Amino acid sequence: MKKTRIAVLVAALSAAVFISSGLIRAADTNFPIYFPDSKLVVKADVMNRTVYLPLREIVGHMALPYTDSISLETLTIRSGNNRLVVTRNSSLISYNDQIIVLPSPMLRDNDRWLAPIEFLTLGLTRLTGMEFRYRSGASRIFAGNVAAPELEMNAQTLGPITRLTIRCAVPINLVARRDDPTKAILSIDRAPLDPARERFDHRDRLLHSVAFDDSDGESKIVLDIVREVSEVRVTPADNNKVFFVDLLRAGELVTAAPPAAEPPVAAARPDVLPAERKVRVIVIDPGHGGMDTGARTPAAAEKDLTLALARKLRTALQTRLGATVLLTRDSDITLDNEARSAVANNNQANLLISLHAGYSANKTESGSSVFVMKEDFGDTFAPAAVARDQLFLPWYLGYRMHRGGSTAAATILQQELAKGVPGWNFPIRTGRLAVLSSATMPALLLEIGNLNNTTIMQALMDNGFQTRLVSAIVDAVQHFSESPQAAAN
Repeated sequence: MKKTRIAVLVAALSAAVFISSGLIRAADTNFPIYFPDSKLVVKADVMNRTVYLPLREIVGHMALPYTDSISLETLTIRSGNNRLVVTRNSSLISYNDQIIVLPSPMLRDNDRWLAPIEFLTLGLTRLTGMEFRYRSGASRIFAGNVAAPELEMNAQTLGPITRLTIRCAVPINLVARRDDPTKAILSIDRAPLDPARERFDHRDRLLHSVAFDDSDGESKIVLDIVREVSEVRVTPADNNKVFFVDLLRAGELVTAAPPAAEPPVAAARPDVLPAERKVRVIVIDPGHGGMDTGARTPAAAEKDLTLALARKLRTALQTRLGATVLLTRDSDITLDNEARSAVANNNQANLLISLHAGYSANKTESGSSVFVMKEDFGDTFAPAAVARDQLFLPWYLGYRMHRGGSTAAATILQQELAKGVPGWNFPIRTGRLAVLSSATMPALLLEIGNLNNTTIMQALMDNGFQTRLVSAIVDAVQHFSESPQAAAN
């Protein structure tokens, strides 16, 4: 019985890895190399955490002459009068008799020369003058002047649907297909692309993960979905630079945004009808998330506190104002700042509020503030000039178009917080905050309390205090929505 168990264990390990020249080899994976006028897909080996590429395939594709000396165990590659020599099991390579040290040795496995990925930049670039670009963790290489537009992927849970927002720096075509009940493929008609992130998890009732895949040289996004997804609906926007991909269950309808709750009959301001309000779409950004916990104490983490408050605020805004409210994240996922502001921009929001909690080594500090984007030094843009030239304004200066609205919203929020949570001080501050810089609508960041202050921490964990805090924010949004500054935005 014991021998049987050992045999099974050995067989299982052999299926995962095998030993070659004393190195542990992982499973091969496809690895595209994009040249200016062609592409080459090779099998990459990962051994001892080093990526190795088949050297003769690459050299042959580049039409470089070479000599493979079996007796000397060397490979000599030529380009014009230049010569590059590599030796089996050696980290030393010779370029025109100049010695270069690689971080990992060259290998010869049976009849295959295997080069660590760094050989391209340290060896072939010197030999040919062609630059090779590779980002750690990616599975592709760009050679020469290849243009690879950036691709951004983001996912949100919006009520009964899950929505992916796909953004590309250039127009693309995107087609959805479903060959498997638990997989959806979004094919893109352009390669290469440079994804801002290779994959991410987004676990809700419809979607588990999103991954970019170009292992065959064709760009696609692979969605790990549940069987209950009945439809994958694709909607293009911004001249095919943006795509909304909605995952639906059978019998569930999707609109341009998640359904908003009807405002109660006894609204806070019954004399003001929803039609008169200028703020109809609001994006709430729960700060941090995923591996980025933000400030942390033994009692709570900032990422959890901001998400809990964002969910309460969403419900209150929908109920009292009848507004459409989106969250940049509705689960514990990591988002970069550009993806957060993109949610607001892509959904044409009228207001963006980013929620955070502060932390200070001084336990007596309150740590509460309302932030708006700091103006650039020497900024001389007049409002009329901004409006006239806004189509040519760089994305990271998007806040300039609505700085007046942001300041007005921050002032109103400060006033309502002073009434709703007396004793707390929320000064208005400015800062260079990435989540606000590219927002093309009034935007502010609310920092609530110092988590290292025991009294404040206890208040933030209290449900009654959270309710009062949320109510004050809703009052501020309502009053801003009815203000001339909102109408101007």
